[in-house]
Amino acid sequence: MSIEKILSREVPEPPGEIFSNCLTVGDQIFLSGMTASGTDGKAIGGNSMEAQARAVMGKIRHLVEAAGADMKDVVKITVYVTDISRRAELGKVRNEFFPGNKPCSTMVE
Repeated sequence: MSIEKILSREVPEPPGEIFSNCLTVGDQIFLSGMTASGTDGKAIGGNSMEAQARAVMGKIRHLVEAAGADMKDVVKITVYVTDISRRAELGKVRNEFFPGNKPCSTMVE
């Protein structure tokens, strides 16, 4: 089975090509962790968990779609946050990106 690197203009590869943002193997898609940063590498959203989550989920959607899938195909996500008491803010954004069945999830503070 071959490994294919998936590229998206909206989600630039990391500097120095030290890892890939997205790879496919057969019909499976693997994504690296995403941060709330713009294509210029600068932080997005300030202290707004919603804005940061929207930026990250947008990157995930771009890569998933570039791989030929849809957000409804995502089955597992892991989220790292700095303040787990604000998880409701993240939940609001997750509901926008995953309106049907929600993927299995782990949240770590």
